[in-house]
Amino acid sequence: MLKSIFLISLLALLACGGPNKKTISAGDAGLIPGTENPIIKDCAKGKAYLYNNYEIHVEPSPEHWGMNIFLYSPDVSQGNPCTLDRKTASHIISARETGENNFFAGLYKNYLFLDQGTEPEQRILSVYDLATKRLILLTEYSDPALKDGVLTFYKTLVPEPGVIENIPCPKSQSWKDKGLNVLYEQKENYTLETETRLPIREYRCRAGQ
Repeated sequence: MLKSIFLISLLALLACGGPNKKTISAGDAGLIPGTENPIIKDCAKGKAYLYNNYEIHVEPSPEHWGMNIFLYSPDVSQGNPCTLDRKTASHIISARETGENNFFAGLYKNYLFLDQGTEPEQRILSVYDLATKRLILLTEYSDPALKDGVLTFYKTLVPEPGVIENIPCPKSQSWKDKGLNVLYEQKENYTLETETRLPIREYRCRAGQ
């Protein structure tokens, strides 16, 4: 579940340890699968994610649940990313800048991905184009994956007559008996370069709290 992935990532962010000079896959780092694979370095506060074109530093916010996120060009730190002055960052995104709790979720070329929200089943994804300094996508989402610049994810289905009734969901009653909700979702693609969304006629159900 996406909730578990981001909770594991958060615990890793809060930990302090020795430097890791090996590239780790985005998925193993708790980021959106298919985004760029970072080198991660533990710092006294949070972590530094090192990429070819950016260094991204995340720190737990002392005031809110979420992360303060700082972006630098890779030549600024000169091999010492944990000592950078936060005031010199090229981009600064506070933990509550968008009104939600922000968590770093990945980087792909000039696109920054942020996971947001307070509820495990109501996660929000923000995608920023760092080249133009624009928010290009804001959507509810689950189970994201990126391939060749196309982001695939699921979002809560807008009820239409006859649609939900025709989605197979054999475990729905057992979920209800356990006090869980039944969530119906539709698959969607988002192409980063053209900023276009394409709903796909593919549906699913899953349990929610």
